[in-house]
Amino acid sequence: MSFTVINTFTLKDPADAEAFEARFLTHVEWMRSRPGFLAHQAVRAADRPEVYVNLGWWERPEDFQAVLASDTFKEHAEEFHRIVDVDADPSMGLMRLDGAAGGRGDALSVDFLTVGGDRDAFVAAWRAYATAAAELEGFVAADLAASLFARPGGFTALTRWRSAGAADAARLLPAYAAVAELAEVRTVPAAHLAGDRAPFAPAGA
Repeated sequence: MSFTVINTFTLKDPADAEAFEARFLTHVEWMRSRPGFLAHQAVRAADRPEVYVNLGWWERPEDFQAVLASDTFKEHAEEFHRIVDVDADPSMGLMRLDGAAGGRGDALSVDFLTVGGDRDAFVAAWRAYATAAAELEGFVAADLAASLFARPGGFTALTRWRSAGAADAARLLPAYAAVAELAEVRTVPAAHLAGDRAPFAPAGA
């Protein structure tokens, strides 16, 4: 399983979008050179453009903790906090599924899910949904992570599609309805901002 850092950034002033994106892209270039960094995906919410979400995958929690302790990270964080509010959700990757066609996929959805009951049943249902979605035209990739402590019963799913229509079609699947029966779902349709989708060992696949 891969350690996954999920950060939600909300602009304090929507006019600062360009400044934030420039700082963020500089930051992730530095992060990519850190030991243990695997990949990341940053998106901007389509319906709330003041909101950004970044998922970062690391080999071990210790690798990310070492980055947090560095002076460079602290300097970057100080700059960010001037222009955005940050919600951090350290998580553990549970599943990664790539479509046969591969590629980046510019239509993305981030699902924030909250499970009040059987977590194993939910994970099984989400795996069944992702497997069914992978058969649809336009599917690129899917990732599922479980919150470690910030969101009790919380999961985050990232799905990548070649079009928004493909993502909408997936939500009509019976397997998606089964997921929605087991979890409260908040879906954030989003657009690609930055990310390398570097290969790494599948977690729990």
